[in-house]
Amino acid sequence: MNNTLLATILALLITGCSITVPAINEYTIIPPYYPSDTRAVPTNLTLKLTSTKSIASLSSKEIYYLRETTHIGSYLYSRWVDTPASMIDTALTSSLQNRRLFVTLIPTTSSAYADLSLESELHAFYHRFPSDVKSEGLIDITYRLIDSKTKKTVASKRFIITSPSPTQDAAGGVKALSSATQQLSDETVLWLENVARENQWIK
Repeated sequence: MNNTLLATILALLITGCSITVPAINEYTIIPPYYPSDTRAVPTNLTLKLTSTKSIASLSSKEIYYLRETTHIGSYLYSRWVDTPASMIDTALTSSLQNRRLFVTLIPTTSSAYADLSLESELHAFYHRFPSDVKSEGLIDITYRLIDSKTKKTVASKRFIITSPSPTQDAAGGVKALSSATQQLSDETVLWLENVARENQWIK
């Protein structure tokens, strides 16, 4: 091997070793804090929140984007600190605690009995690009309220929530999905309150 070739190989190796890999940006969704609603008119029932089920791809911490309704990819240097399902559950729990609609909220890990259980399936949690000039956070989820005694569905509802993204990158997608998650929590609590009134559970 001649000296020129050896020098070239060494230069390439040194250059390769000096390349800096971008840091991974981690994001989370933190529910806003509100004082408990002292005007709440609660039911006399307890509710167990079961962990949200999701499609396989959404069981990871990747931040996914959706283009042209069929192309799904993930941001290379950005990710969630928890799964989308877990963050949605945390946000809903916070909203329910604030509203005080039920006497007690029982976590899914508890063995305690609850009058009702809330099941859910997450179908979509994406930074969606419906066009090249705008994007939005998209959440598609179905909730089912189950009577624990009869095991029958009391009510079910599918929510499709969108929220505009301020920028067309991962950070913008995070902001849009954070806003969509809070909107989902508020609408879910309102739906549960309406179901409670229809079934005359409100005191």
